[in-house]
Amino acid sequence: MKHKILVLGVMMASLLGLTACGADTTNYNTVEGSRYHSELFKTENIVEYAKYVENDAFEKWFLSGVTPENFEEKAYFDLAMNFNNMSGDLSFNDAYYNVNESGYDSWYKSIESIGYNSLETLQSDVEVTDVQYYINKEGVLVIDATVQGTKRSALMEIYMGNDFVPTDIGVTVNRSTGEKLENAGLNTLLGMGMAFAVLIIISLIISLFPLLFGGKKKKVSDKEIAQQAIDNTTAQIADKEDLAGDAELVAVIAAAIAAYEGSASTDGFQVRSIRKVNTNWKKNR
Repeated sequence: MKHKILVLGVMMASLLGLTACGADTTNYNTVEGSRYHSELFKTENIVEYAKYVENDAFEKWFLSGVTPENFEEKAYFDLAMNFNNMSGDLSFNDAYYNVNESGYDSWYKSIESIGYNSLETLQSDVEVTDVQYYINKEGVLVIDATVQGTKRSALMEIYMGNDFVPTDIGVTVNRSTGEKLENAGLNTLLGMGMAFAVLIIISLIISLFPLLFGGKKKKVSDKEIAQQAIDNTTAQIADKEDLAGDAELVAVIAAAIAAYEGSASTDGFQVRSIRKVNTNWKKNR
């Protein structure tokens, strides 16, 4: 028994060791073994580029009044237009423009959450404090730059091509666990509120159907339904009642009807039932 427990313990330790070893095999701050040229993609070059994007591009655009709404008007030609001084050819690179537009849009939406004291101190209040890079599973160079503001930090992620041109830029604000839970709670309440609002609107519309398509039908009470059932049953029994015991009465009534009709016999009709009618007959004077 002791040997089995020992073997089981060794197996568990081995599995945990393998799990820990395979948790993170990413090599940071190197491009060795990838398609990226190590002489071009040096650490200092990558750090300088990350600072350029945040300080010399996004912040300067922000201070000059560039917004996501007027970005194309103010920045398209500077970013997309390529002029070859040697050949004199003019071309446009929309892909590079779209990457910068998307990156600036996410940075613009995050800057208030990151925090700064004033426009005059923006460039000193917000800065890149840490840069790491790695080659992801798809073989693409990813730059993770920490952007620190007066309130909180954000992660600026840049995907780079091997020509040192970005293929994607995004900025995500780093929030505390409490803030994430608060946002999740607000989103949940908002979703539930919208669902209940829709249900209330649907119920109101359904309640208006009688007004739009006709009046309400009179509700029949249980007592009236029971009385109607009794009347129907009584009528059916009366229609089928046996008149064999009242043969003389039937004969008299039949003869009276025949006389009233002016007929010599009662062959032309048949008395099926006799009902008592509470009617006060008055003689004509």
